[in-house]
Amino acid sequence: MHELKTDRRPLHIQARQHLLNLIEEGTYEPGEQLPSESNLAAQLGISRPTLREALFNLEQEGVIVRKHGVGTFVAPTYRERLTSGLERLDSILAMADRQGMSTHVLRLGIEEVPAEDEVAKRLDLSPRTPVTCVRRTIAVDDRLAAYLVDFAPTTVLPQETLDASFNGSVLDMLIRRNSIRVREAVAEITAINANSTLARHLEIEPGEALLLLAETLFTEDLVPVEFSRNYFLPDFFDFHILRR
Repeated sequence: MHELKTDRRPLHIQARQHLLNLIEEGTYEPGEQLPSESNLAAQLGISRPTLREALFNLEQEGVIVRKHGVGTFVAPTYRERLTSGLERLDSILAMADRQGMSTHVLRLGIEEVPAEDEVAKRLDLSPRTPVTCVRRTIAVDDRLAAYLVDFAPTTVLPQETLDASFNGSVLDMLIRRNSIRVREAVAEITAINANSTLARHLEIEPGEALLLLAETLFTEDLVPVEFSRNYFLPDFFDFHILRR
């Protein structure tokens, strides 16, 4: 029996995380049926209503599929698509790693540019203030998946700090820094059509549909430190929001 109740988080959150860990570790494979609710609840030492709330969250995230009168299954397409809750501060590289996928950075470009009006507004800077701009295409399991463009004040992200060790994620780099404590992000997601530049980077036809995730990172003092435009191929990503 795996008893939860070992920390102060709500039990349904603990149960969700434990089940997700089992799935990610391969205890339950995509398409495989999970034990019955009564067995799972007994294994976790929780009530069935608490377990159902955990299962509901996993279902909303696309991790499991519940078939009425049949049972609960790991989603057959789990690990084939990158799935993320927008309430979670995560990079595409972290998402892929968590789901057992490999990532590669292609066509990396780093330069210092004057902040355009929108970037200056997002970062609370004067227009034309120098910012470091990082552009790159991301391949996941050797398939082109996203084109990312990040902007950060040069005081936060000097161009020279982005060397050969850069793994492709400005978010991960900032989170690792002791001097900058990233607290939260404000994100907006929009469906757009690829222009010629985006089409070239993602090797698609102009006009094809993309998901644009525009995101601003804030420190604990609510100071904006980075703004990004993330263009995702929609057949590769599932985004969702959990509201409580």
